[in-house]
Amino acid sequence: MRIKNIFSFIFLLAACAELAIGRVYDERLSIYGINLSLIISFVFFLTAVFLLSSIKKIILTRSKIILFGFFILLLIVNPILWLVYDIYEYGFLKFLNFILITVPISIIITEKFKYQDVKNIFLILLGVVFLLLFFALTGIFETPRPDGRISILGGGPIIFGRWMGFGVLALFFLPFKRMYLPRLCFILIFIIYCLISGSRGPFISLFVIFTLYLFLNFRKIFLRLSVLFLLLVAVFFGTNISNDLSELGRTDRVFLNVAKRGGSNQSTQTRYELVDRSYELMKKHPFGIGAGNWQIKANELDPTHLMAHEYPHNLLFEIINEYGLLAGILLLILILHVTYSSFAKMLNHYYSRSSLYPFLFYLWIFLLLNAMLSGSLNDSRLLFVTASCVLIINPLILKDSE
Repeated sequence: MRIKNIFSFIFLLAACAELAIGRVYDERLSIYGINLSLIISFVFFLTAVFLLSSIKKIILTRSKIILFGFFILLLIVNPILWLVYDIYEYGFLKFLNFILITVPISIIITEKFKYQDVKNIFLILLGVVFLLLFFALTGIFETPRPDGRISILGGGPIIFGRWMGFGVLALFFLPFKRMYLPRLCFILIFIIYCLISGSRGPFISLFVIFTLYLFLNFRKIFLRLSVLFLLLVAVFFGTNISNDLSELGRTDRVFLNVAKRGGSNQSTQTRYELVDRSYELMKKHPFGIGAGNWQIKANELDPTHLMAHEYPHNLLFEIINEYGLLAGILLLILILHVTYSSFAKMLNHYYSRSSLYPFLFYLWIFLLLNAMLSGSLNDSRLLFVTASCVLIINPLILKDSE
């Protein structure tokens, strides 16, 4: 039993490292000629195989059938599509990393994890957020960018903003014992760094999450805050605050279209073009084009206006375009099912102080919004991990806390 617990703990550490890195091999993590990502991946695969082989029986539920069916469909369909539409390095690595990292972690979570395992994996990931914050504060491993936005270890500003948003939700919704003041201080710091990352998706998603939280839990306060918000909007547009805001450097990008009142909407216009091109691609190739082929096929539709992006910045469109309409429908069913299940479980255990379901519900919505605003399949690994936690059969509560 002790050896099994040790393997489980090592797996947690390695799995969290893989979720943070997102790749089996990352050339950026080489120190003195030794690539740390390969060592982490070796430990991860070793412990994952051990845990997968220890699963004696899989109890299939409707939820698991949807999740596992989605994984199996991608695994079957994609190689066939590659044979038809060709295969490139970007698509191969993206699909390989998803299959080797996200899929085994999701299966192990649904079949082996209990309350403390789920809590521990998110606490370890919270430690990753503190590490990224430390790097941002000190400038260690920060990658310089011409636009001044934050990039740590080669990861883009959007990724950094998402991690800061995750930190806010973890400190706010995970069941901690006291420590109210330190949590509040770090929540504010995470929000500030989410803002100055210059990425609108994570910040807007956080705003939606806490608006939803207030509406579900404090409706009277929500109505008052709504009135206050409308007053602030009136002040914003009736004064020079919007002009001052547009001069705050990296923060102005978050409020770009609002602060400049539509005067600069390049990023938003790009999103419209990505959606339009994805829709046209879906009509022409309803059965998919294979992982990593979106940019090539999208540019074939209009050679006079080439897309610089490798993916459509929307998880649902990416799945539909690259893996086919059937995979997209299955993903949509999974999204609706997990959203309903997480919300229902949160309400069922509303009075349990140890319940993890409030955190899982709001984290799921946060990650889902980010995946639809600017996400890809490989970037959505934490989304599938959260879904797997929601689909665990045993309740994620401590019974003595009811």
